[in-house]
Amino acid sequence: MVVQMQAATMTALKDGRKYSDAVRPVPDTSPAKISELLMGLPLFHDIETWELQVLSRNFRLYSVDAGGALFSEGDEGDFMALIVEGAADLTKQNDPKGPVKVATEGVGRTLGEMALIDGEPRSATARFAKSGKVLLLTRQSFEGIMNEHPRLGIDLLWRICRVLSQRLRRTTGSLSERLSS
Repeated sequence: MVVQMQAATMTALKDGRKYSDAVRPVPDTSPAKISELLMGLPLFHDIETWELQVLSRNFRLYSVDAGGALFSEGDEGDFMALIVEGAADLTKQNDPKGPVKVATEGVGRTLGEMALIDGEPRSATARFAKSGKVLLLTRQSFEGIMNEHPRLGIDLLWRICRVLSQRLRRTTGSLSERLSS
């Protein structure tokens, strides 16, 4: 079942129309609505107006069904997500008894930023227990921002680096606690 789901998700990503059966675009979402959602996220609390306008044209709003996976471990990674409603459990398939929950990320948190940067397969599965909404930025849109608005692209990259740094520090702290007990 996991293999079938991953294959279906990967096929959907390549054709560009859907991310998985549980993830659908929210129709008729205006750039103004996306700007409003972005402004409400800690990642963009200090962003300039022109930057917000560019970003709002590049992010897309999607809904995720309850129980649905935004992406699965091993999937091709070509987008990052910002959670604007709901929460996602992140799991890794490294236990013979089943997936191990490694984190829960809620509103304002990012998912999939590593794959956006390095293009590697997803390192975990992100599944929403209850329905939620996410803003997605594809690698193609990210590269477009980098090419057309280099200053904004670098700023966005720095913001993503800070997220990754915070997560690495948190993981290092958790690992240290586990090793010392």
